[in-house]
Amino acid sequence: MKRSQIRWIFIALLVLLSGFFLFSVKDIISPFVVGVVLAYLLSPLVTSLEKKGLSRRSSVAVIFIWITVLFTLLMFLLLPKLYTELGKLAVVLPERFQVIYDYGQNAKEYYGQTGLPGEVSKLIDDKLVQGQSFLINWLKNVVEDLPGLLSYIGLMILSPILAIYFLLDWKKITEGVIQLVPGKMRGEWYRLLQEVDFIIQRYIQGNIIDAALVGFIIGFGVKLIGMEYALLIGVICGITNLIPYFGPILGGIPSVLLALSKSPMMAMKVALVIFIVQQIDGNIINPRLMSNKVGLHPLWVVFALLAGGELDGIMGMLVAIPLAAILKIIFREIYYYLVSPKVLKSSKE
Repeated sequence: MKRSQIRWIFIALLVLLSGFFLFSVKDIISPFVVGVVLAYLLSPLVTSLEKKGLSRRSSVAVIFIWITVLFTLLMFLLLPKLYTELGKLAVVLPERFQVIYDYGQNAKEYYGQTGLPGEVSKLIDDKLVQGQSFLINWLKNVVEDLPGLLSYIGLMILSPILAIYFLLDWKKITEGVIQLVPGKMRGEWYRLLQEVDFIIQRYIQGNIIDAALVGFIIGFGVKLIGMEYALLIGVICGITNLIPYFGPILGGIPSVLLALSKSPMMAMKVALVIFIVQQIDGNIINPRLMSNKVGLHPLWVVFALLAGGELDGIMGMLVAIPLAAILKIIFREIYYYLVSPKVLKSSKE
C-alpha cells in the first residue's frame, strides 16, 4: 500500500474517531467548542497586534484584558437587571397569559356575531384556538428557556480561559492540520482554508455586531415608548437576529405578545419599533457590515435554515448558514477535482 493511501486512511479514521468521541462527550464539550470559536474570532486581532511589534503572549494578554473589562461591566450592569426582569415576569406570567387568552376569547365572540356561515365560523374558531395556544406556548417556552440560557452562558466562563491556550498555539494547530495533507496538495488545502476563513470570519463577526446593534436599538426603542422588560425584549430580538429571514419574526412574536398582555396599543407600538429597526438594519446596518455575503443563493439559505431548525432548533438555525457556506466550498472543490479538473486548472490560470 502506498504511503499516500495510508495517509488518507489515517485521516479518515482520525476524523471518524474524533467525531465519535466528540458526540460521546457532547454534554461537556461546549466550553471547548466556544473556546475554539472565540480563539478563531480573536486570532486576526492577535495577528494585528503582533504586526505592531508585540509578542504573541503580550497580544493575547492585551486582548483578554479588554475582554475581561467588558465582561465585568456586562455582569455588573446588565445581568442583574435582566434577572430582575425575568423574576418579575415569572410572578406576573399567569396573569399575562390570562390577558392574552381573553383577547382570543373576545376575537372568537366577535366572529361568532358576524353572521358568517356555520362551517366558516367553526373553521375560524378552530384556527383562533390553535393560534392562541401556539402563541401562548411560544411565549412561555421563550421565557422559560431564557434563565437556562443565562445559566448556560454563566457556565461558559471556562471558555475564555481555554481560548487563551488555543490562541497561544493557534499557528501550531493550523500548521498541524496542514501537515496531515500530502505535500503536493498542501497549497490547495491552504488556499481552501483561506477562502473558508475569509467568508466565515466576515459572516460571524458582522452578524455578531449586527445582532448587538439591533438588540440595543430595539431595547432602547421599546424603553422610550414605556414598555416593560425592555432589556429582555432587546436580548430576545438581538439573539434571534443572528438568524437570517426568520430571526425578526422569531424575536418579534414573543416581544409583541409581552406588549399585548399590557394593551393592544402597546403591542402595536412595540411591533412598529421592531419593524422600523429591522428596516434600518436590512437597508443600512446589515449591508455595511456585509454579514450576509456568504455566496449562497437565497433558496439555499432558506433550506439551510429550515434543515438546521429541524435538526437542532434555534441553535441549528444559528450555525446553519456558515456550515452551509463551508460545505458549498468543500463540495465545489471536490467536484472540480474529481469531475472537472481542467476547469479548476483554467480558473487558477
